[in-house]
Amino acid sequence: MRNLPSILAAIALLAVLLLYMCTYQVRFSEVAVVKTFGKADAETDVKQEPGLYPRWPFPIQSVKKFDTRIRILEDTIEETPTRDSKNLVVTTFTGWTIDDPYKFLLRYETEEGGEDALRAKIRFHKKAVVGKHDFSEFISTDSAERRLQEIEREMEQAFAGEALEQFGVKTHIFGIKRLGLPKAVTKDIFENMKKLEENKAKNYETEGEAKAAEIIAVAKASRERIMAVARRKADEIRNDGQRRVGEIYAAFTEHQELRIFLDKLRALEELCKERITLILDTEIAPVDLFRLDRPVQPVPMSSTDPVDAARKALEAG
Repeated sequence: MRNLPSILAAIALLAVLLLYMCTYQVRFSEVAVVKTFGKADAETDVKQEPGLYPRWPFPIQSVKKFDTRIRILEDTIEETPTRDSKNLVVTTFTGWTIDDPYKFLLRYETEEGGEDALRAKIRFHKKAVVGKHDFSEFISTDSAERRLQEIEREMEQAFAGEALEQFGVKTHIFGIKRLGLPKAVTKDIFENMKKLEENKAKNYETEGEAKAAEIIAVAKASRERIMAVARRKADEIRNDGQRRVGEIYAAFTEHQELRIFLDKLRALEELCKERITLILDTEIAPVDLFRLDRPVQPVPMSSTDPVDAARKALEAG
């Protein structure tokens, strides 16, 4: 009876050891593949539901577990040539998970081995896609030329299907993390870009000058047309005025005494506009009209009163 505690402890330890050797646990963030004598079945030996499962002890059965959470994979920093023979430093990132653990286990014993193979596949497709595009599609001052998002989708589509088919890996996110220029060619590239933008600026200046010359020519032509119309209208008004003046002078010519009389009256009006005292010689026209001893010359009358005719002519002019 003295050895009873030791026997019970040995039995408990043996039970724990047998339980450990004959069961395995799958967590909610894991998936397990059970191999029987080194082989597994894709339908019955893949355990994705969390829980405690029985198994035969090693070496009859072995269990390989994989983490199902999304992992971030970055490829190496390296120079990649574009279609127009310019080098770019392109680094990508990929969020991936093991979607088919059975297929993944057939190719890779460890997750690190699968990750290295996936990184190599991403590098291959990255170089292939970058080599199909010009430098300006990655880096340009013109937003219409840049196609960075389209290039990202093209890279992802290039390896996503192959990764799932060959490796059992599913990609969730993908993008270009870093895009730069090698130090050796940065200066030359920026010089070329500067010259290109200067040429564009010169072209814009030339187009602007041509457009300005066109606008000036159109404005001058419009001005000439407007001036021609204005001169023609002024000539018409001038001719009409001269015609009317001629009619008035013709009416005065028939009655010269009346014209002289009216001229004298207008002269008197000009002299008497202000409050003044005048000492005038009545022998000088038009003041001679104030002489009472000078006989009044009768004005011959015609069928039409000349004063009314002259005033009408003045009013019409």
